[in-house]
Amino acid sequence: MHFFKRISLIIIIIIVSLVIMDRLRDSESNEILIKDVVIDNNKDVKTIKFNQEINFDSLIIKAIEKGIPLAFKVTLRVVEISDIWPTKTILKKVEYYQIEYKTLRKVYRIEDINGNKNEYKYIDKAIQKILKVEDLKFSFIDNNMNYELWLNVALDRKKLPKPLQVNYFDRTWYMNSNKSIHQL
Repeated sequence: MHFFKRISLIIIIIIVSLVIMDRLRDSESNEILIKDVVIDNNKDVKTIKFNQEINFDSLIIKAIEKGIPLAFKVTLRVVEISDIWPTKTILKKVEYYQIEYKTLRKVYRIEDINGNKNEYKYIDKAIQKILKVEDLKFSFIDNNMNYELWLNVALDRKKLPKPLQVNYFDRTWYMNSNKSIHQL
């Protein structure tokens, strides 16, 4: 009996480790990478441009082709860094951009951060457009302190249809980027 308890414990450990490794693999494939961040300093308004790298799963491509819109949420924070006090958020701004397929007209519609709409016949061109975020504008009062800009991009699961929101264990829809930090 003691032998069977030991074997069952080993089998449980192996199964748990395989499940954890599978979840880690899925989270890496759904990661959004923010790269090539350019911050333009004008008089009162600052503008950000950046590129992204998103690996769209075949399930996500099929969902887009069926007309399910995907809304991505860009969270921008300007924080004041202090050696003594904890970081203080000066500005928090949330913007959205979206991709969806219009089935009657058979075009892919992209709505960018500024609300501009573009239509493309092929999904490859639409995805290339969505990977470039341009002209994200923000402003704050600069008191000559040490400021950092924190960027985060995530697929907004709250804007997905309810059946996709309910499927809790499906990690396909958990697309998120790490916090991208830049000096201002």
